[in-house]
Formats: sequence, C-alpha cells, structure tokens
Amino acid sequence: MNKGFIVYVSPLEMDSVDHRLVELPMEQEKLDALQLELNTGSPLYTEVSDFCGREYLKEHMPEDMDLTELNLLAKKLASLEPVQEAAFEGLVRMDLDKGTMELPLCRLIDLANSADCCHVAPGVGNDEQLGHFYVDNDFPVIPPGLPEEVYEVLDYAAIGRKARMEEGGVFTSEGYVVQHTDLDVSYSQSHYGPQMEVMSP
Repeated sequence: MNKGFIVYVSPLEMDSVDHRLVELPMEQEKLDALQLELNTGSPLYTEVSDFCGREYLKEHMPEDMDLTELNLLAKKLASLEPVQEAAFEGLVRMDLDKGTMELPLCRLIDLANSADCCHVAPGVGNDEQLGHFYVDNDFPVIPPGLPEEVYEVLDYAAIGRKARMEEGGVFTSEGYVVQHTDLDVSYSQSHYGPQMEVMSP
C-alpha cells in the first residue's frame, strides 16, 4: 500500500502541548483511540505536513478538516495504482483549471473514487508529445491517407494543443489525463446531499 499523508494533529487550545504527528491511513480503531486521547471537548486541529508526493494538493485543501474523513481520503489514495494516481492528479488539476481554489475533502474523495473515469497517456508531458502520441496511435486528429513525407512537417504541438483544448485534458507529473466518463459523486451526495452537485462538471 502507498502512503496517504503525514498529518499533524493537536487540540485547538492555544496552550495545549499535546500533539501528534501521524501517518494516514490508519485503522479506524487506532484513529478513534487517537481522537479520544486528544479529546479536550473542542475540535482537533489537523494539518497535512507531508503530502507524500502529492504537492499539487498543497494550498488547495480546506483549513478545517475532519480527521476521520481525511483518513478515508488517505485510505483511498493509498490503494490507487500508479495510473489511477495520475488520473486523480489530472481530475484535481481540471477542477483547479476551472478556478476552484479550495477542494473540500468530500470532493477529493469523489475524485479519488473516479480515477477509472479517465484515460492516461503515461509520459506525455506537453502538446508536442501529445500530438505525436495521437498521430502515432492513429487517433483521428489528421486527415487519413496523408503521404509519408507530410508527417515530417506536421506541427505536432498544434495538433496536440487542439486535441487538449477540445477534450479538456491536462498534463500531470505522470502524463496526459482526459476524462471520458462521468465522475462518481456518490460519496458527497450520500453524505452532504444534492447541493454538492454544483461541483460536478
């Protein structure tokens, strides 16, 4: 299993000296015990101190986070295969590209649950590489039957840029990601109701 997050947890009281640095995900029983141990009658302060390779989430997670829900997200992320991890990063970047600055935990869980809703082209990191990928794999991005010599003068960057803009795809640290089916928003809808649908594309 991959890592989820390293998290700093403490009571909210200013004078509290009781705090923990814990690795998520952890078993629910251990998490419950931790919360009981730190329970002072007020909510706990929770801050991600290490994103374990997911720095693209930095500054976009909410300040007020429920530890149980954060653990659920960490558990889901830790179970992802590399191609699914790339898809999750892509879905996060798609939300950020729409102007969303803060992503609620329930939204991030929905995106993690939707990792199979994307196609990933590993190692494709710019428009020119994307153009080559599509042409080399016979995607319908150029007219069929072009003479062989034409391929040497094609503007692959322009081909890739046009495809990316039309598809709404994004480049991630692991490759190109494009969504091909609807997101799985069952978590946010079951826990927060239909009002969360406004986040869906």
